Amino acid sequence: MTRHTPPTDPGPRLPSTHDPSELLAETRLSLCEPPSDCLILAGEGLPGVLPLLTRSPLRDLLATGGGDRLEEHLELLRRRGVEQVRALVVVGDGYQAVLESVSGDVLRRAGAAVRAAAAAGECQLLTVSAAANGAAWELLPLRGSGREEAVEVLPVGPLREFSDTRAAAAAVLRGRPIGHEGPPAAMLEGIGRSLRLPVPDLGSRADPGALFSAARGALEHLRRGDDPAAEAEWMTECEPIAALLSALAVDRLQWELLAQCVEHGGAGAIDRESLLQVLVSDPRWTPHADVCAGGSWYSALGELRLVAAAASDHTPRAERATARSAWRALTSLLVLLAWWNHRFATAGGLIDELRDREPDSTLAPLLSRMTDTPIRPAWWPSR
Repeated sequence: MTRHTPPTDPGPRLPSTHDPSELLAETRLSLCEPPSDCLILAGEGLPGVLPLLTRSPLRDLLATGGGDRLEEHLELLRRRGVEQVRALVVVGDGYQAVLESVSGDVLRRAGAAVRAAAAAGECQLLTVSAAANGAAWELLPLRGSGREEAVEVLPVGPLREFSDTRAAAAAVLRGRPIGHEGPPAAMLEGIGRSLRLPVPDLGSRADPGALFSAARGALEHLRRGDDPAAEAEWMTECEPIAALLSALAVDRLQWELLAQCVEHGGAGAIDRESLLQVLVSDPRWTPHADVCAGGSWYSALGELRLVAAAASDHTPRAERATARSAWRALTSLLVLLAWWNHRFATAGGLIDELRDREPDSTLAPLLSRMTDTPIRPAWWPSR
């Protein structure tokens, strides 16, 4: 079962109540995106053990063997000092309308799987609740059924909007980032359609970090709405983005940009040849906030990936190979950064996109080994 274990901030605070609205809001703040179709586990433990939030896709939980994988996940939390867990099943984003027959079946199956997995382990399951169809629910053992795994779904009340939760209000008061608002997808696709990509230079000595900085600046210009009126000015504005995508089509420069993301905010340099080996063995290498989900670098890489996808579909045929290579490079970068952030589910979703877009790619199976096994980074969010 792939899952997210988002980094905790210096003063992590999980809601002591089992209110699904608050837990859903706190998860959104920790993940820097609204959670959907997932199982959220909120765990607390002994004094000195920081609270943990994890998110796992419902499709993994409800698939064959999902219960066994959840038991392994709970055991991992227990080994990290987590003694008590609250579970929240989210159907859709919790608010969108879903057929009641579908949502009811999902809630009963998921609730039964969670309770069975908890009973098989040593983690104390405090509550099992749900968010579906704009309402909060409790998933309780079905009394008198004679079956331990049987669950009844009981309504609690309406699910409060994110802006109406205490978690959101506290985040504003503490200056905690609520999320990155980048350019709309239509704007990014428009950039991709208008790009003219230089031919990749395999011997280039360009600094991909400097190119990335210039591309972020161009995106920020567009984000503020400073779109040039003249076509010539628009093309000039897009040149730094085109230069970066062309550079990322070169494997060596892609790897160099990853190394610079790893080094960002740190005091030293990491060996390029053994970068991944270092990340799985040395816990001193921890991600800077900029390269965590919601951070400026991480978000910019995601935006540039949308640009590259549009360019691979709409640029002149001679340039599409460059755009596809850039998209593949940006996807790989985000997979590795998500993996480094213990966001295995996000990494797995990106790998699925890579498989769908390039079914003959040999890269996807290699990357999936890191998330499905999973091979874990040496650092842990609670440190």
